Amino acid sequence: MTDMGTCTCPGCEHDVPSEQASITEGRAYCCTACAAGHPDGMECIHPGCECTELNRPASGDLPKEQF
Repeated sequence: MTDMGTCTCPGCEHDVPSEQASITEGRAYCCTACAAGHPDGMECIHPGCECTELNRPASGDLPKEQF
């Protein structure tokens, strides 16, 4: 197991172990939700992580299907 540093997702401060890493554009993330930018409010795998709220779409934003 290799430590790949801290998750690149804004607000997420969890370490990224190599066997769990999601890598997007050369950046390491702790989970697929962080790597994808929390689409549709998808939650971080770490319960209570601040990144889920920080990256949640604004309540007035329309889902992609409604544009």
